Amino acid sequence: MPHLVIEYSQQLEETLSIANLVSNGHQAMCDTGLFTPSAIKSRALPYREFVLGDSRDSGAGAFIHAEVRILEGRTTEQKEALSAAIFTALCEAAPEVAEVSVEVRDMEKASYSKRLPF
Repeated sequence: MPHLVIEYSQQLEETLSIANLVSNGHQAMCDTGLFTPSAIKSRALPYREFVLGDSRDSGAGAFIHAEVRILEGRTTEQKEALSAAIFTALCEAAPEVAEVSVEVRDMEKASYSKRLPF
């Protein structure tokens, strides 16, 4: 169930392994012990056009942002630990990227639907 969505500036594909970035983030989620490893879904989405801060040049700089979507019910401490673990893993996989961020979001159980394998 938990989803790890890593957004990144497409230019990073030239200098680092996106597969390794996703794998490191996924492993960090597994290592927290908060989720059944087989339930974690991780993926990455590149962005070709973006603006960072007050940069006037579209696409200037580089960034990585991870959004973690989990079902509600975890404590603030658990979410802080999850965010820190993923942040550390992403920073280790991409030490040259200055703009790295992680956000943990709760999904309401009442509004989440999922099709299970037959």
